[in-house]
Amino acid sequence: MAEVRALWIVLPKGWSLAAVAAAAALLKLLWKRWRAFPRGMPTHKGHWLLGVLPGFAQAAQNKEQNDFLHRIHQRLGQTYNITAPLGHNCVVTTNPKNVEHILLHNFKNYPKGPIMRIIFHDLLGEGIFNSDGQEWLHQRKITSQMFTAKLFKEHIWGVVRQNAKKTRNILQAVEHGKSLDVFNLMNRFTLDTIGEIGFGKCIGSLEDPSSPFLKSFDAAQQVTFERWFSLKYFAQAQLGFGHQRKKNEHFARLDQYSRNVVQELQTSMARDSTKANGVAFADLEAGKSFLGLFLEDARKKGQTLSEDFLRDLVLNFLIAGRDTTAQALSWTFYCLATHPEVEAKARQEVCERCGAEEPSYEDIKHMPFLNAILSEALRLYPSVPIDVKLTEADDVWPDGSRVAAQTLVGYNMYAMGRDPAIWGEDAGSFRPERWMEMKEVPSNYHYAVFNAGPRECLGKRLAMIEMKTCLAMILPSVSLKLAVPAEDIKQEAQLTIGMSSGLPCFVECAAKREAAHSDATVASTAACSDWTASTSD
Repeated sequence: MAEVRALWIVLPKGWSLAAVAAAAALLKLLWKRWRAFPRGMPTHKGHWLLGVLPGFAQAAQNKEQNDFLHRIHQRLGQTYNITAPLGHNCVVTTNPKNVEHILLHNFKNYPKGPIMRIIFHDLLGEGIFNSDGQEWLHQRKITSQMFTAKLFKEHIWGVVRQNAKKTRNILQAVEHGKSLDVFNLMNRFTLDTIGEIGFGKCIGSLEDPSSPFLKSFDAAQQVTFERWFSLKYFAQAQLGFGHQRKKNEHFARLDQYSRNVVQELQTSMARDSTKANGVAFADLEAGKSFLGLFLEDARKKGQTLSEDFLRDLVLNFLIAGRDTTAQALSWTFYCLATHPEVEAKARQEVCERCGAEEPSYEDIKHMPFLNAILSEALRLYPSVPIDVKLTEADDVWPDGSRVAAQTLVGYNMYAMGRDPAIWGEDAGSFRPERWMEMKEVPSNYHYAVFNAGPRECLGKRLAMIEMKTCLAMILPSVSLKLAVPAEDIKQEAQLTIGMSSGLPCFVECAAKREAAHSDATVASTAACSDWTASTSD
């Protein structure tokens, strides 16, 4: 009160106590904003009130949001600040030491935070990708039991191999002169695979590409991404409310589908059924499915899991198992289609390893160039281009940047993959050979495409086996040629790096494509001729 009385003495006549209170509130707001402003880095100047929002929204409309942020890095450096609406800040970095600090050394200071949880809640609920603290740790601990060497060899590999063969057969059946959307096909391949591995659910999207469920997957993510531009959702995040699922058509369809998966699996396990949707439970016991692991853990503890929680688990794992792997495969095929000499070299490796046989589980482990191709494609097109956290307490980063509590921070994997300071002057070029030339593999904090630290992607091994199997199954007999100019393939404006344009391709016989390029390896065609003939049936 002493300060207020002092102000009252010096105020001009006519000023009321309310005016004094308003002035004090304004001064407090300005002080908080000054204190919260990041230091030790340049700031990208945007709109005076809305900050970076108008520029980013325009870039997203043109499907260039990732390049928009990358261009700011090129201009301002590895770490910079961008202002959000109403003066809030977001610090973005590509500095590997900063990334390691955020994801490992000071991990507890960088949770998802309430803003992220509200924006993602309709889609991910309380699932592993939208939770923090003990709830996240509990889900991760149980999920990790899914990825044992025994399950990979006895269960996961069989499902991956079967669906890769179906995918190859679909490509071989495409009529000459007609194009097929390979992006759509890869999404169907990975959706069927994760459904069968995780839930014993034969989704059947490879047989039925018209499924409305597929469209709702993409549309729901589009809505979630657009919420970053919504002042309504921004206000809800700041005020701490808004956790009610939006029951529009697409969210409702995903919600109902996921609940059906839960109910079917619970019913089948309860009656000790021998089959569920075509998958024998002798091969898919409680310990061999995502839901089963959680149900068994709850049973041992005498607990009952709610249908809402199980629904969240289903959607989290379906999205994780479908989107990121499908996108990585699609961008890999794009890179191969635009670099036929790399495609020929990959085909040669597969044929030399497998001969006229289809790849085995052991074969997949011994294809280093395929691994290099996938690593290179992910470097340039990381499935999750940027990840965002919220600081709980003030912090100082290794590069000297100072961030205050409640500051949004993002580590930009898309820009990291294109940073010459990390990858050399040819950082923007697709050159898989760089991975064969390295004396040591880059750390997960230089190459964070599968995240790193305690939240490193549990499905990394599954994704790599799935992608390598798909490539090894397809390349010996099939070659893809873009049906549109390369520059017409556009990224999607969503949370992951999809393809808004799809990936329309002509399907050619691999032997004919090899013959069309005089510098291609002739031995590759000869080694695969028998297999090409046998698989064409």
